[in-house]
Amino acid sequence: MKIDPRANAPERIAAPAPLPHVSRRALKRVKNPIPAPTDCRYCGDEVRLVCNSEIYNGRSYGDWPYAYLCEGCRAYVGLHPDTDIPLGTLADDKLRAVRNRSKAAFHAHMKASGMSRTTAYQWLAERMDIEVGKCHFGWFDHEECVAAEHAVESARPNTAMAQAFARAK
Repeated sequence: MKIDPRANAPERIAAPAPLPHVSRRALKRVKNPIPAPTDCRYCGDEVRLVCNSEIYNGRSYGDWPYAYLCEGCRAYVGLHPDTDIPLGTLADDKLRAVRNRSKAAFHAHMKASGMSRTTAYQWLAERMDIEVGKCHFGWFDHEECVAAEHAVESARPNTAMAQAFARAK
């Protein structure tokens, strides 16, 4: 686990516009920071740091309402609070939908199984054959989200009721 080097640097942290600040304490909380996107993975266009009101038609949401937004295709990703570190990778509407669906299934399984968050992510990483430090829904591509959903589905008990629901799909 690496921490952003700015967290312990003696120099003042210059917050990029439009951010009001970047907190050292918040930088230390992010255990696996990924670099900020500069070019869009979908269309290759420029990515800018914006207030999320540019995404949500003039209304901002959240306590830290900032995101990286592609100028061309409008793919975006939010930020860790009080930092300029992205929460994950840029996502278009399609990827956001599959991420939300797979994460909801995972959280439902975690709750039903009585697993702690840490244990549940360790379980999922093992099932997906990835490092636990890389097991973040915000980092997953479409195929990884589908793999996470399959891991959850295969862990469900194979009762008569479960079989009936599976046939009804």
